[in-house]
Amino acid sequence: MSSLAGDARIGWLQRHPLLAAAGASAGFLALAQATFLLLRNRAFLGPEMAAGLTKLSVLLSVVTVLLLMPIAIVVRRFLPAWREGDRLQANWAVCFGLTAALVGWMIAAFLTSAPTVPRSLAPWINALVALTLGLSASALRPRYPWVRAWALVTLALVLLLFVPYPPSPARRDEAKLKAVVADPTRPDVVLVSIDTLRADHLGVYGRSPTITPEMDRIAREGVVFTRSLASSPWTTPSVASMLTGLPTIRHGAGLPLSAGFTFQRSALDGRFTTLAERFAAAGYRTRGVVANGFLHPESGMAQGFEEYATPVGGAMMAGFMRDLPLTRLIVALTPPEKWGDYRAQGLTDIALRWLGETDQRPLFLWVHYIDPHTPFQADPARLDPAAMSEMVHQGQPPPREDGTVVGDIFAATDLVRSGSLWLGPRDRERLKQYYAGEVAYTDRHVGRLFEALRARSAKRPIVAALTADHGEEFWDHGHFEHGHDYYREVTWVPLVFWGAGAVPAGRAVSTVVGLVDVAPTLVDLAGLPAMVPQAPDEGRSLTGLWGTSGGAETPAAPARFSGGNLYGLPAVLVEHGPWRLLLRANGAQELYDVTRDPQERHNLAFAHPELAERYRQVLEPQLAALTHTGQGATAQKVSPEQLEALKALGYVR
Repeated sequence: MSSLAGDARIGWLQRHPLLAAAGASAGFLALAQATFLLLRNRAFLGPEMAAGLTKLSVLLSVVTVLLLMPIAIVVRRFLPAWREGDRLQANWAVCFGLTAALVGWMIAAFLTSAPTVPRSLAPWINALVALTLGLSASALRPRYPWVRAWALVTLALVLLLFVPYPPSPARRDEAKLKAVVADPTRPDVVLVSIDTLRADHLGVYGRSPTITPEMDRIAREGVVFTRSLASSPWTTPSVASMLTGLPTIRHGAGLPLSAGFTFQRSALDGRFTTLAERFAAAGYRTRGVVANGFLHPESGMAQGFEEYATPVGGAMMAGFMRDLPLTRLIVALTPPEKWGDYRAQGLTDIALRWLGETDQRPLFLWVHYIDPHTPFQADPARLDPAAMSEMVHQGQPPPREDGTVVGDIFAATDLVRSGSLWLGPRDRERLKQYYAGEVAYTDRHVGRLFEALRARSAKRPIVAALTADHGEEFWDHGHFEHGHDYYREVTWVPLVFWGAGAVPAGRAVSTVVGLVDVAPTLVDLAGLPAMVPQAPDEGRSLTGLWGTSGGAETPAAPARFSGGNLYGLPAVLVEHGPWRLLLRANGAQELYDVTRDPQERHNLAFAHPELAERYRQVLEPQLAALTHTGQGATAQKVSPEQLEALKALGYVR
């Protein structure tokens, strides 16, 4: 009697050897695929996404083994074990051998995707590894209890598929939000934010010839703020400031939770009130669609939204699925829109659908586009899971025939930032062209959205804001991308308010403002209870600045701050009047007069030591708090010393 059949007890699985072998193989494949996906994509996985990938691995493993069963039924008859009457061993050899071969191919394909492996050799290496591992696995002769144990593991994993996700914070209070009766005369409020959009790439901010005719038109129809400061050089802290009216030092979102992994960052705490929560409390319908993975519900940004769409999540899932043998084929055969259309076109389509709802309650709508963000693409309208996969995996791009490395899709920003990949002049120019094309593409679909708002404004009042979370550096100061530094190409963002009858047209204001001022201004325009700042660095309504003559500088205008960078040496920035002072954790400071030196080429810290010292006194407490690991868990208050320093600068009454 064989080792597999050598058990005195005859169990149900032993009487059905094909199911026993298939079940055990599915469990092995599920664990292998889940481990591979979680390790390969750990940099981008939150708990919800990790759970989703684990469930996906289990489901796909079961489906894969079911698809392999016809092959096993045919092949097993040619094995010696089958002819000897050992049916379980024959089924095991085929099923486990095939799944082990798939695992070997999966791992080998990942390793041979490196540029150091010739592409002509990669398929042969993958096939050899798969064949070797498959034959080795098929030769194993485990006892029946081990097969049964693996089959039970598979059953336990399948049961995980039926464990529901916990409700997101954005959904828990949905019934309470719907219970409020809204004032039907209140205006619809629309917030449009564009990820990674430099202000100087809009015609209204000086680019000529313009590539943004639609956003330029919006600016002509509203009020343009020419000196708007991002609250951080990356998404999470800046968006949190935009939604709460609080600076990074106060809300703490996006700050490091530990001294280790870069992307382990704090979420927006639920005790802070967001724009969506304020509008929901006033009876508004609240809708949000975002295309940045940092803004998924776990980030806290979905608080107060009745509906919160994140199409980028499905697209990222499709990118992950391209790593697995079976799902690579499924992804290739499925229209990419089915996974999630995170392009400007897809987000605008969702927004227009919400605008077309027959519900008579006023609407608060937030649309956050991501098209100017990496991965940079030659064709910005292209929707391809390969692009998302490139962004997630940050692979070394292969050299092209002309000596460049920037292909039709480029996502290796991490390699450039770390110094592992150097880009020459032609590569850099190509990326700038891709970026400009993505800005122009986004402009067209923002135009579609505002055309619908113009038509809607004939029926009900509408107010809107158009802005960005941060910009992008293309070696302006020697660096690439964003999240690391505070120069204007990264922290100067467009800010336009729009609304027939509520916002004057053709007005420009040169007062220093920031993303912290967006929420109070929209609340004011909607006629909701005012957001009264509790500290001088918190946001305030900007509606009072629209009447200033010629957009002249307001004498008592408060300073605006930026902090909480994602990469590199911690630093903080203050912008006040013509001045911008950047203070780094190593004590280095840079002072610029941006009215005379908008490109920030001349550091005046030594020429104006007293002024630099006054700004430094304000920034040092902020820098100390932001560099404290885990600071995101608690918001900071203005200390008496910092308040005195603010008063000394003349902009605290």
